[in-house]
Amino acid sequence: MRFINGSTSIAAGLGALVLGLLAFGAAQAGPAIEFGENGGYLQFDLKGQVYVENTDFGAGRSGRTARTDMHFQRMRIAATGMLDSTYGFKWQTCGNIGTTKSALGYSLAAQDVDWNDRDVRIIDAYGVANFRPEFNLKVGLTKIPLTRANLDDCFSPLTLDRSMFVYSAYGSSPAKFSRDVGVVAWGHAVQERLAYFAGAFQGREGSSSTSIPVSANPKLVGVTAVSSAAPMNNLEYVARVHVALLDPEPGSGYEGTRFGDQRTLTVGGGVAYQGAAAFKNVVNTFYFADGTTSASPPNPSVQTPAVMKVVATPTNDESVAMTAYSADVLLEYPAAQLGVFTFNAQYLSVDFEDAYRTNTASGDRLAVITGINGQKSGHFLKAALLLPMTFGADGRLQPYGIYESWDFAHLLGYNDQKITQSGGGLNYYVRQQNVRLTGEYLWTAFGIPTELINGPKTGSALAKVTGFATLRLMTQVVF
Repeated sequence: MRFINGSTSIAAGLGALVLGLLAFGAAQAGPAIEFGENGGYLQFDLKGQVYVENTDFGAGRSGRTARTDMHFQRMRIAATGMLDSTYGFKWQTCGNIGTTKSALGYSLAAQDVDWNDRDVRIIDAYGVANFRPEFNLKVGLTKIPLTRANLDDCFSPLTLDRSMFVYSAYGSSPAKFSRDVGVVAWGHAVQERLAYFAGAFQGREGSSSTSIPVSANPKLVGVTAVSSAAPMNNLEYVARVHVALLDPEPGSGYEGTRFGDQRTLTVGGGVAYQGAAAFKNVVNTFYFADGTTSASPPNPSVQTPAVMKVVATPTNDESVAMTAYSADVLLEYPAAQLGVFTFNAQYLSVDFEDAYRTNTASGDRLAVITGINGQKSGHFLKAALLLPMTFGADGRLQPYGIYESWDFAHLLGYNDQKITQSGGGLNYYVRQQNVRLTGEYLWTAFGIPTELINGPKTGSALAKVTGFATLRLMTQVVF
């Protein structure tokens, strides 16, 4: 980690990381129940990922000692039922396991704060109508088809996980920036070389509450910030197309690699729009424990009643729209004795008409107009080589590299923040994606030195850092 004053390096602890790689054995196909005379079936799948992460800050009195965390990343039960070849339903749950994955610091996983990890969330629940290859429907809670990265199966990305920055706007819940309730029409034409997605979603509605993660004012850290409500009840419209210049990519989602089973060169792009998505002019109203309110934050050096919450208060009815654009390319080519080369690039821009310059409310900046999923632009580049030889009965090794660069309108209290991430890793496909082990090193750097969530301290205040290092390992089983 690099501090403004001083430095430290990633600490030992790899033995604990290696234990995570030994967690699972072989997988097999999930069970299916067939019924009726029209090809009806019910398919069940179990999916699990265990992460082990070592980050070069977060432990010790000053938070400058490396910490290691083991947690479930994704634990899912999925059911897919088809009445016949046309009509069906997809349903998938995910345990509320939390995550320590973040470019802004780290948060404790649910198993560290919840004695039973008992909360289960429905993340997919949609009806299916497969009328013909050129026209199909999904209706319900489903993925937002803005970026290729979001449509990548999260159990088959090219790298350890998808990018932390490629999701569409709104909030800190995957049920909003990754999925939403709506209807999506999709299909393929021209021998499956041309694909389209067109969706209408609920989009932003109502207000949300977010805990303030870091602040220059220590009296505001951990306080609940309430955003303003959506100015109007407008739908969010999303469209995407891709063109497969070599072999087609069928289906309504993507995979990070097809292990050289085909030659792939697919170029795609998407757009999203929601009118009147947020208020343009908003200020904070502070609610104190003694029942009083104020437009001014508490003085950190003066004894005052505790702040109970911070509420976003619009000063007029002027609003801004949300517009997003994306572009992407995937190239995968088997090269005889050299192996399989894969290259993936993604660009994304999300715009709220620079509302952050006049909307200074904490809740709106955290969960709507700015932050990781607010106004931003950037890209990632990923490259990998699947080695031609096998390791074990069917195992394959795939080293890879990553580079990401993102510009944020406002992030953790700073305007015009820039984040770059670079690193690399190694996939060991024991049985392709069904049993997989991945190790990854990642360096995260900030253009403007910043404080981190649960980050290192100087005295009682959070220290500013220019970057930090993370070593992550993952075990995965899908059947």
